[in-house]
Amino acid sequence: MKRLFTFGLMLIGVVTAYAQTFYEVSYNHPGNKELYMGLLTYTDDAHCKMRLTSYKDRNKNKFKEANYECTVKKDELNDSAKLVIYTPDDKKMPILVWVIEGNEMPELIEPPYVTFNLKKRNKWLKAISFREMDMLDMNEAYLQSFYIGNEPEYKNLVNGFNRVMSQKIMAEEEAKLALRERIVQRPGAGVGEPELRPVIDVPQKPILHLIVTANTNVSDIGMACMVDLNRVRSEFAGIAKVVGLQLDETIVANNDYSKEALVEAVNNLSPSVSDVVVFVYSGHGFRFQDQKDFYPNMDLSPTAYDDAAENYLPLSAVYDSISAKGARLNIVLSDCCNSEIDLDMPIIDTNSLFSRSNKNFDRDKMRLLFLQSAGNIIATAASPGEVSWCGSNGGFFLLSVIESLRNQVSVLNEQTPTWEMLIQNAINAAAQKSESNHNCKKQNGLKFVKVKKIG
Repeated sequence: MKRLFTFGLMLIGVVTAYAQTFYEVSYNHPGNKELYMGLLTYTDDAHCKMRLTSYKDRNKNKFKEANYECTVKKDELNDSAKLVIYTPDDKKMPILVWVIEGNEMPELIEPPYVTFNLKKRNKWLKAISFREMDMLDMNEAYLQSFYIGNEPEYKNLVNGFNRVMSQKIMAEEEAKLALRERIVQRPGAGVGEPELRPVIDVPQKPILHLIVTANTNVSDIGMACMVDLNRVRSEFAGIAKVVGLQLDETIVANNDYSKEALVEAVNNLSPSVSDVVVFVYSGHGFRFQDQKDFYPNMDLSPTAYDDAAENYLPLSAVYDSISAKGARLNIVLSDCCNSEIDLDMPIIDTNSLFSRSNKNFDRDKMRLLFLQSAGNIIATAASPGEVSWCGSNGGFFLLSVIESLRNQVSVLNEQTPTWEMLIQNAINAAAQKSESNHNCKKQNGLKFVKVKKIG
């Protein structure tokens, strides 16, 4: 996997109806000091837009809309800082600017500066607020500040709000019911003297077996691999909780990173026929010149002094081993290069408005993917001869997989989710991320998906 440091979001095109992340920005207009509110809608790195209304006009169906594109440039007033600039395709809409100190690229959570002329630095005004919005923050009254009632997108957002609200109420009722079921009468106790104890003979839940292998100690891409590791662990822990799967997690990373540790993790895997197995790799990858297998080899060298040609496992071998163990659903993913060994690695910068949380999901869609699907999946970030790009926000491919998953299970997505569509969309998104950056060559992922619906 090649480390990429360019920060570019390339936010172009038309936003789809099932955006995953929303941000509200409020500011005083630099010219007339009037208070404005904007709703920024983020789907993925290729789709971002904002609707804007003045505070006095927020209930009068008066608003503007623009698509935004991100660029990064050196701060001419401070050599140690960068400017992250979101420019609209409508000059009447505000430019949003973040000033980033140092070399790291943190999340964009602080209020940006607002301006209509980048050259007039003395006219930049700090926004009053910038916050992420959940679906439950956006009821009909709030959305009417930015939408007309007969717009399809407005109706979809209202339906999404209602769906998330009903799921919240249902989850609260299920929690109360589970608590009542655990309150049983003590033998010989009088009425009104309950005892709290575990319920006997509770059916065993299916298990989600998660194996994450990440080369977090390596000097060049270790930071990106750590981001991937944390993101994958958080995402699948949340999924297991939502759909009612037990989580069995095995991590091969940090000082435990080695070929021997990964072999042991796979050999120890013993799933039942109702279980789900997810294997994720983030690190260096390569292929031999005479290699026939299209999928990459995972470089499992524990230190820079170990030979990759002696410390590797083919991704396809791990897939074969896992799929042979008989779990209901097997998913094998890798974000790594698929090019010749010891290729030189450029250093460039990236980031994203991708949210760490996801509260806008449809539980039924998530159950369809993880409880009502059976089969095998293998997918990797790059085709033979290609590199896989990553940056301070992780690998392009794994980020795209999580973005695609969230799109598939969104309450705003009116399509029925499928693993075929999820993986293909992730491959397309990772290709777009790499192609839109002038420092990269396009990466084209590979996949094999054979999954059927059950139940």
